[in-house]
Amino acid sequence: MYSYHSLYSFCYSFSLKRGGQVLEVRLTKRYFPFKLDISFSINKETYNLILGPSGSGKSLTLRLIAGFERPDNGYIKLNGRDITGFPPERRNIVYLPQNLGLFPHLSVYENIIYTFKAKREKVNKGYVNTIIEKFRIADLLKRRPTSLSGGEAQRVALARALVAKPKILLLDEPLSYLDFHIKFQLMAFLQLLKNEFSPTVIHVTHDPIEAFKLADYLFILEDGRLCFEGDKYDLFNNPPLGFGEKIVKGLKIIESLRG
Repeated sequence: MYSYHSLYSFCYSFSLKRGGQVLEVRLTKRYFPFKLDISFSINKETYNLILGPSGSGKSLTLRLIAGFERPDNGYIKLNGRDITGFPPERRNIVYLPQNLGLFPHLSVYENIIYTFKAKREKVNKGYVNTIIEKFRIADLLKRRPTSLSGGEAQRVALARALVAKPKILLLDEPLSYLDFHIKFQLMAFLQLLKNEFSPTVIHVTHDPIEAFKLADYLFILEDGRLCFEGDKYDLFNNPPLGFGEKIVKGLKIIESLRG
């Protein structure tokens, strides 16, 4: 089990950006009285966490990047190309919502290979079988999503997302509705995804444990604005006022109680 002690220590392992810039975001979106006003970039093959309290604009940010909402102003560039006006299906970005979006009338296997059917492409069985093996879902393939547990459904949804080979994978609070022990099991699968497949991921959460466990790079979003960008080392040593400071103080208190 992942302990708070190891969580505290883990933040001191300095992480580097792996590749060149793949995504550049500069946009505003208003839902009166709330206003999202953000600017950031993401590097290739990095696992990025946007951490913030409820109502800070985390999910809205993902929906804008995915193309399900349009910004009032600004742009979204993927590999230098402005995709702001592109529909979701032309962006080569996969968005995994909190409800997972699995098709209840299809089997698990049919869900996983759906991307090939939608594009009228031949199923890459070798790659699909590798994903199925890595995510340990071979015994689930004939079942329907409604018969799966929360953890099983999450693994299937992640496998389907990875099969699509997106340029960017967007995860909207992927662990928020899971029991504590299932959450830690799924973190292990997210680490497997990160280490073995090297996707470019933007994962939003309000849970600092997810952030410190998984992130190469951290963003803190509060009241529609980014108040921190950096790695875990930066955050623990120079936390911003507000949400970030509360997180770090809480983790330090827990560590002190361990004696």
